[in-house]
Amino acid sequence: MASKQKVSKPLYKSNSPVARTGQGTTLKKRLLKAKEEDLFSGREKILMAARACFAKQGFAGTSMKDIQLAADCSRGNLYHHFKAKEEIVQIITEQNLGRFCDRIETILKESDERDLSLLEIIEELASFAEEITKGPGKGIAFHVWSMSMVEPEVRKTMLIYFERIRSGLEQKIILLMKKGKLKKNKNTEQLSVALFGLVIPGFTVQSVFMDEKAIDSAKYVRALNLLIGNK
Repeated sequence: MASKQKVSKPLYKSNSPVARTGQGTTLKKRLLKAKEEDLFSGREKILMAARACFAKQGFAGTSMKDIQLAADCSRGNLYHHFKAKEEIVQIITEQNLGRFCDRIETILKESDERDLSLLEIIEELASFAEEITKGPGKGIAFHVWSMSMVEPEVRKTMLIYFERIRSGLEQKIILLMKKGKLKKNKNTEQLSVALFGLVIPGFTVQSVFMDEKAIDSAKYVRALNLLIGNK
């Protein structure tokens, strides 16, 4: 009588060595993480390409095809990440203004620790505005300002971040008044609006459009000191 041949049991979840060691789960997590990193990397590459196109050609002069070519990606990949150019514009606007606000809030916070005067704070803010104006994305701010006049969503985004800056400036003005470094005045909101206009668009516009007559941040602050700082 022939002996019965021993049949190996199939590897179900209960007796699989992979299931016991957790290697399958770990591998899946690694693959998922790698896929997410690739997607994020591809998305950021497209945004960087779009920034370069917008700075050079403006929003209106840039097409999705231009962005695709600059990013060196397929049409399918581009539209997988972004449905339309307007979506890219909105994201870049939010990123730029978010970083801008964060830096200004840091400057204002550090000015408390260093006990700076109003003119010294203006010099810090103007110096930062100068960095942005002369940076690689210097043209984008003006394109955003222009688009906000016709695109309600872009304007809404700008107003949110600009109000955040204005509010921070108002709190700084109130603090300087309490410290006796600034003459007390109940119209702190109006003062903060004027300060915002002087430092942000004021410096930026003269820096870009006055050509050889444009002045750097240090000279700008000295000029303001002569106009409003001295009695």
